[in-house]
Amino acid sequence: MLLVPSVCLPVPDCCKKSAWFANRRGFGSSGKYGLCTLRSAGCRACVPAAVAAAAAGEMDAIRKPVVDKAVIVGGGLGGLAAAIQLRKVGIDAQVYERSTRLSGGEGTIISVCPNGSRALCKADPEILAKIREAGVVGMPAQVVNPKSGEQLTSLEMIEHMEETYGQPVISILWKNALNILSEALDDDCKHMGYECLDVLQAPLVIGADGIHSVIRSKVFDPTPPRDHGRTIWRAVIDEHLCSDLGLKVGSMLAVGNGRAMFVTNGVHGKLYWAFSVTDESTDGRIKVRSKDSAESKARLREELKGWDVALNILEATDAELILERRVLDLPVLPEWTCGRFALLGDAAHAVMPWMGQGANLAFEDGFELALQLSSASNLRCALEAYEKHQIPRAQLVSEYSQSMGAPVPQSFYDFLYREAPSSSPNQVLLE
Repeated sequence: MLLVPSVCLPVPDCCKKSAWFANRRGFGSSGKYGLCTLRSAGCRACVPAAVAAAAAGEMDAIRKPVVDKAVIVGGGLGGLAAAIQLRKVGIDAQVYERSTRLSGGEGTIISVCPNGSRALCKADPEILAKIREAGVVGMPAQVVNPKSGEQLTSLEMIEHMEETYGQPVISILWKNALNILSEALDDDCKHMGYECLDVLQAPLVIGADGIHSVIRSKVFDPTPPRDHGRTIWRAVIDEHLCSDLGLKVGSMLAVGNGRAMFVTNGVHGKLYWAFSVTDESTDGRIKVRSKDSAESKARLREELKGWDVALNILEATDAELILERRVLDLPVLPEWTCGRFALLGDAAHAVMPWMGQGANLAFEDGFELALQLSSASNLRCALEAYEKHQIPRAQLVSEYSQSMGAPVPQSFYDFLYREAPSSSPNQVLLE
């Protein structure tokens, strides 16, 4: 049996696709989403005045949302956050995840930045409070000498984010953030073990299925992610396992000779590290994937010779904990919506990891989408307003995240982190 019934709404001309989900445990049985009626499209120039009023409050619905149900494909950070935000404004959001359990981001600590913190707080202040409790606020950050760990410069702005922008930077284990978001949703709106084979029929379908999005490839743009010529290794270990004197509580960044080290130490007893090496600096040998975890650790040990702090952290790490990946991104798509389909998060704009904005932009996307769906006059206007607001922001983040360690003007952070960013990207100093 198909998840949706055979009698479904016609797909808009811009995205004529059949669709269904396959349940890995068999086949699904719920078909209610295929029987809902889409609201009529409206004037392209419609920009509802209610949007500003909604943005100023706690995201309470200004009017009845333009759809009453939505299917979210993908149960990662962005998909779960979007479900929370949509359900707050009265939309019955259902999350479908291909894994049989919520997972992802193992071996990773994320930074919830002021823009992400604000989006989550507007959805539910209790969620942000739990993230603060499970993470660490305003950890010190510094650029260090890769060999000795000696501080070269301090990134003091990180410690003063809450004072400057009204919301903090919170360092938290990815899995802990995922659990907090999941616990904020009722179990009956989370469906595990469903793989998207094609595009689902529903009043609104949201692709939050990551950089390899099926929704994107079927409805929008089949272009694959872009390889940036760099391999990254990462892990999370107990902080007491490494006693290197160069280690400090907080974040450390070192860059040189095609290598990069990023370490966050002291997040409730955990130490996160990420080391990366470019193809160019190794004459391409790093492009070949390691056969197993032992080889992965051995190769990394060879590439980091002379970087004492990195090597000491590596030696303290069990090889089985090390994750090896190519660094990929996805150029920001020019369109994120088509008919009754919308993309958010990495499915629309997988940015490079250096600025820590991947999850934060996804949180923003979910907030903005819920805001527009609860204040626009019809679905078309809501989705166009969503694109108009979020695409320029993602484009700017994508541009600045291309180069690790490149200087970023203060005006960029002001644009990204202010309470109600209304500036055009053209007003941001592209220095």
